[in-house]
Amino acid sequence: MTIKILCLHGYAMNRDWFRQWLAPIEQALAGKARLIYPQGPIEAPEEEVLAMLDMFQVSMPDGSIGAGKNWCWYRATTDKPPQYLFLDETLKMLMRLCETEGPFDAVLGWSQGAVMAAIMAGLQKQTPGYDFGLKWLVLCGGFLPGDEKIKNLFAEPLPYPSLHVVGKKEPEVMIRRGKKLHAAFAHADWLDTPVGHLMPVKHPDYMKRIADWMMAKCMAE
Repeated sequence: MTIKILCLHGYAMNRDWFRQWLAPIEQALAGKARLIYPQGPIEAPEEEVLAMLDMFQVSMPDGSIGAGKNWCWYRATTDKPPQYLFLDETLKMLMRLCETEGPFDAVLGWSQGAVMAAIMAGLQKQTPGYDFGLKWLVLCGGFLPGDEKIKNLFAEPLPYPSLHVVGKKEPEVMIRRGKKLHAAFAHADWLDTPVGHLMPVKHPDYMKRIADWMMAKCMAE
């Protein structure tokens, strides 16, 4: 049986870029899992992308910012707490994708994609009509959703096994938020990586550790 894994890119990325990042994981799981890469339906404005890069003190490859290149799953307002705009649109798109490509056994999300993955898990557990088929999750550089409208999804720890991948060089606020997301799952593992707000793509041993965790879950299906 081929396991279907939904892969959700981060804010201002796109599916092709994320697939490049996950190439070693996809290769490690070849023959056992099929990785599916949708693209966020909301285009991220260039000025917001630049502000995000400044906040995390990271850079993007040359030529990777501009029309048609940067996508997201929702846009967070600057309110405190924030509101997640266009979230309904994204959920409708993911439900349609589930009908045609799913159900999905698992989801791997990076940054905003990890937040979106957690929202999917919360909806699946708490809200009738949202069944994506999820059995486990890999949440990389993620954080507990801040929109008050969906916080109730995490009132009790979710029952799905999860791996939480967090960079040791992340800003302290992001590490704290990552720990809150970890606490929102009843069966949660934790993997520190030697980077900041990045997938450990330049550290093959850490990518292998993520792939090994995923393979163990695939073999248990």
